[in-house]
Amino acid sequence: MARRRNTRGRKKGAQGPGRWVALGVAGVLGLTVAIKARGGDVEPPPLVAPPIAAGDQRGGAGTGGAPAQQAAVPAALSASFTKLGQPSLHPILDLRRIAVEYPGTAEAGRARQALTNLAQRSLAAARQPQAKPEQALRAMTRAYVATIDARSRRDLRQEAEALSERAIGAKDSTLFQEYRVKRGDALARVARRFKTDYRTIKRYSGMKRDGLQIGQRLRVPKRHPEIVIFKGDFELLIVLEGCLIRAFDVATGKNGKTPEGRFTIGTKTVDPTWYSPAGKVYKFGSPENILGTRWMAFKNTDEHKGFGIHGTKFPESIGTEASMGCIRMRNAEVEVVYDYVPSKTQVRIVK
Repeated sequence: MARRRNTRGRKKGAQGPGRWVALGVAGVLGLTVAIKARGGDVEPPPLVAPPIAAGDQRGGAGTGGAPAQQAAVPAALSASFTKLGQPSLHPILDLRRIAVEYPGTAEAGRARQALTNLAQRSLAAARQPQAKPEQALRAMTRAYVATIDARSRRDLRQEAEALSERAIGAKDSTLFQEYRVKRGDALARVARRFKTDYRTIKRYSGMKRDGLQIGQRLRVPKRHPEIVIFKGDFELLIVLEGCLIRAFDVATGKNGKTPEGRFTIGTKTVDPTWYSPAGKVYKFGSPENILGTRWMAFKNTDEHKGFGIHGTKFPESIGTEASMGCIRMRNAEVEVVYDYVPSKTQVRIVK
């Protein structure tokens, strides 16, 4: 016996095949644009997201619309619960990943509580009157990184940077080694000896000019700094051996295109030329050059190519998703970062 077609509940023209074809075409067009846009930092017209079919929303499972099963927290991240006592900030960043990227899991709740407790303890230690500047800064940095809420963290920035200035200038700092200038020394030669950038020595030594005087004391960092970027909060940190040096506001990639993970600073360029993805070349100073006054390229990986940190001709975009994946900064601020971080500096980007 022939089956009757069930048409109950349908509205004429509302759910016909033509609608689904239109949605499919829109989705393909959107995907094509996204694929073409990967890589270097370009400024195409704003994209309008195509409509999303029922059951195809982020977090859905297939066409049925049922919520996707929550992914399990990787064992490597879970191990960070036992590593919070280490001086490294990376276990704290790993707990932050659990809290932000795996909501709804038991581990996420534990991570948030652990971070809250750590932030409270560290902040109290940083504010102890008897704490030395570097000791207070280390504690403040841990409190700063452990604070997930961007507004609460912002409230700590001025206090943290004031501690940073005191720690950098302290005579008993363990972050730096002192070098006394000898006859025949040049700043670039001293920098090469210590495998750093001469601009880095200038910044930490409070120098305005490149010239040296015999007997002059230079402050040379013992290690390279690290850069930490809170992608969703549009914030970049410079950290030296667990101590926050400076924090800055940034812009990131449209539609989340800034990749997360670990990168390394490669080529650094003053007044950079922009080689656009379209194959055109724009010299520094050209109205079409979007890179601002500095460019710090990330070394390419198998998965990500063409990313980096640079200035911008669009300072109003700072604090938003605006680029095609690169980290944008105000020109005056990217010049500070450029001086503080030599090539081979490690960068970690988290949500």
